[in-house]
Amino acid sequence: MSQTTAFVGLGLRLKAVGRWPLDRLLVWGIKLLASLRTFFNPHVIYKPLETNDLRVLALCSPLTSRTDEPVRCSLHHVSLEHAARYKDWEGQADPTLRLYKKTRAWIKYARDKKAEGDPDFVRSGAFRYAWGDYMTLSYSWGVDTGNSWIIVDGRYVAVTESLDLALRSIQESLSAQDSIRLWVDAICINQQDIAERGGEVRRMRKIYGDSLGGFIHLGAVANDSDLGLQSITSIAKSVKDGFDCRKWLLEIQIDVVDGKENSAQPAIVAIMHLMHRRYWSRMWIIQELAMGQDQLVVCGDTYASLADVRQVLKLLVLNSETIARIVGHELLYANISSYQSTIALLWWIGRVRELILLPEDRRIIRYSELRSPILGLTLIASATDPRDKVYGMMGLLPAALASRVDREDKNYEFTTREVFVNFVKAVIEVTGDLDVIYASHLQQSTLSTLPLPTWATDWTLMNARTAGIDNSVEWYFGLEDEDGAPPQAPMEDRSGPPPRADGLRKGTIRFSDDNELLFCEGIRIGSIQGFAAELAAKTAISASPDVVIQPPPGPNPYGNISAITSALQRTLMLDPSGRDTSKCPVFSLPWFGAEADSNAEDGTFTFGDESSAYFDKLREKGWDPVKFGGSFFSFEAVRRRLGMYQVAGRLFKDYFPEDIPDCPEEADFTAIETITTNIMSRRLVTTDSGHLGLGPATVELGDGIYVLLGSSFPVILRPGKNDGHLEVVGECYVDGFMKGEAIEKLDSGKYSLQQITLC
Repeated sequence: MSQTTAFVGLGLRLKAVGRWPLDRLLVWGIKLLASLRTFFNPHVIYKPLETNDLRVLALCSPLTSRTDEPVRCSLHHVSLEHAARYKDWEGQADPTLRLYKKTRAWIKYARDKKAEGDPDFVRSGAFRYAWGDYMTLSYSWGVDTGNSWIIVDGRYVAVTESLDLALRSIQESLSAQDSIRLWVDAICINQQDIAERGGEVRRMRKIYGDSLGGFIHLGAVANDSDLGLQSITSIAKSVKDGFDCRKWLLEIQIDVVDGKENSAQPAIVAIMHLMHRRYWSRMWIIQELAMGQDQLVVCGDTYASLADVRQVLKLLVLNSETIARIVGHELLYANISSYQSTIALLWWIGRVRELILLPEDRRIIRYSELRSPILGLTLIASATDPRDKVYGMMGLLPAALASRVDREDKNYEFTTREVFVNFVKAVIEVTGDLDVIYASHLQQSTLSTLPLPTWATDWTLMNARTAGIDNSVEWYFGLEDEDGAPPQAPMEDRSGPPPRADGLRKGTIRFSDDNELLFCEGIRIGSIQGFAAELAAKTAISASPDVVIQPPPGPNPYGNISAITSALQRTLMLDPSGRDTSKCPVFSLPWFGAEADSNAEDGTFTFGDESSAYFDKLREKGWDPVKFGGSFFSFEAVRRRLGMYQVAGRLFKDYFPEDIPDCPEEADFTAIETITTNIMSRRLVTTDSGHLGLGPATVELGDGIYVLLGSSFPVILRPGKNDGHLEVVGECYVDGFMKGEAIEKLDSGKYSLQQITLC
């Protein structure tokens, strides 16, 4: 070290030592002044909001580097009337531009004008209002109000620790922008004014949608969060540049399994910790993320764009087995629920945005559009007040549905049970669709504290199975690129609606006066005569997950072995059209010999020397693990679990070849992940007519299977306590009854229509 460097370092330390008592005195003075002002005038003054008004915060720069210096800010009452120059631009801009696309176009225009030397834009930048512009803050609310204090207009205001941390993370960068304000719900809404709070909650969709940008604060710095966010930015750039990240992850996995150090492993672990954060499970953030503009994810003083976070999450999900081996199953499964919440939220948020942006006169209200994503996200999200599981959706739902549920100032006068029942009833009445009756948890009757009818859903219980809808709709990511380009495969471009068991035939649906009974029409197509063991991700749903009921000898509606194999694959993939099945010939994968036989018999899963030898031979024959998208071992566990179940008089394992053929060159086995997710909390079943199906894990021998008019899937119903009433058990894919076949037989006189009462 040079003498000059040493003297400079000593000087800085002496300066810091010299400032220490001054900084301490300054912080003491700030706190004393705030305490006096709070004592004489304890409440922040909230002026009534007019129709086009908003309150925003101006953050002050910290005066010291001390961590005990309170966050200081001022509350401003502003108008959302656009400045003249923005109105002029808006009048000439593309009228189809909305939300982030419109904001980006405006910012580009403003930068171009500034580069040309336009004095107005040189002076005011891209601000859209005479007073400047605003950004939003999304964070974890928590229940620790009062643990932290900030200073608003010179007075102390109690806030949650999470909000205090969030403001500290962004105050330096935001306070440097003189005319950029911040909208924070906990402060900018008068929480004591019930009418205003309700009105602003209903307006949050517009508030977030009209913002210049937004911050997403994940919480305190922990578990190498800075490394995680930095790595997300780097990996997302590599993906955009065309780098083969899947191969890179496999290389990391090989090093980890072999006990070698790999410098990239800590980064993947840090990213996984970020994905497990509590923030991602909040109910209210669904609309905040869906409507927010160009949001930055923040932890400490490190940032990453939300678009990059979603891009990296997609990479993790599509390589799930590889990631599990890199980070360790203990980390993954210890926080599996939070990780699933993150996946669902970030996977579907693009589709939520698309639905919200559709004009009301163009929104066709279908249950499938509500189920994935909005209702699916609701089941996973958490809320302090369970009624907010419904009310938190109001900004996302079509007006025709929201108006039936949102009672404005009277919302919280209803019990949770009333809110849940009324919401399901409203969904059925508005959509004319009954699919919502099997959205509930399979153990709702025992887990729920609410005595709900079996056709209604307790939205506080997370569903343990995938949605019974068309696969092309189930997995939808909707990433936008930096230029706001639309997703490569928007849902509107799908070729026709997915097939339905009811053949689009609608029936009469009504409710009893007390909303306890649902009356509908349906066709009984058979009963359960056999079922395989349950497959559960972690905890079994049924009381007897290992019980197998072999179907008795009976009819075979499919024909030869090839036809039965195709029916099996369609069933496992919930793919009645066979579109995805044809691309992924999973039954060409060889069976793994004696070890697999032993696993099939005792219900375990091991991967010893014999299985490893088979795996090596597979690779020699061209069966590259990359073809399986990181789901090979999960699928192997699934098929061994089903191995001894009889399908049309033949063991399930015998539908796979014994020899190892060359891998088909054009085959893409990444879709086997669909099988491994569909099968969880379900059982492979056989009906009395010999049809194959995939039913709920709680299915019982003799359960009736019905095609209800207004339901896309057959439904398993069981006699209730009262004579003639039936309870909903769950949906059941039945291959051969998924495309309106029951309706054809009804019309030909082979089946009869029944009046059904669900309790």
